[in-house]
Amino acid sequence: MNAKLKKPKKKPKSMARLANDAADLLQRLVRMKAAELDGMCRCVTCGRVDHWKGLQGGHFVERGKLSTKLIVENVHPQCPGCNMFRMKTASGVLDYRRYMVGRYGEELVRDLEVLAKQPKKYSRQEVQELSDELKRQIKEQEARLGIT
Repeated sequence: MNAKLKKPKKKPKSMARLANDAADLLQRLVRMKAAELDGMCRCVTCGRVDHWKGLQGGHFVERGKLSTKLIVENVHPQCPGCNMFRMKTASGVLDYRRYMVGRYGEELVRDLEVLAKQPKKYSRQEVQELSDELKRQIKEQEARLGIT
């Protein structure tokens, strides 16, 4: 075969892309875990009930902060309105914070808020291992929810 016809080697994903892919997996997992057997779960900020596929994985500390982006306690089901619009208002943030304090306590919430200000650098291996574990847990949730 002619050397010119060889397929070029695939360029490895950037660390930013790997972290975003892992965050997508984490968001899917938390929505699935929150779902009842009928697939329904509740938005943590407004209480709206919808199918887990209709909700989003909303971050308490915004997703742009790498130090908290991949922490499971930072991500919970939110309806699109709360996640995309209401979290830009003080009342939306306060409602999410109240939920967090009620679920985890003030200390963990403060720890997340402090951690958000710290720099974080993941290794390729750390992100890959986390992604593999998230995929494993998603398979468990798919079995629980009867998704094939």
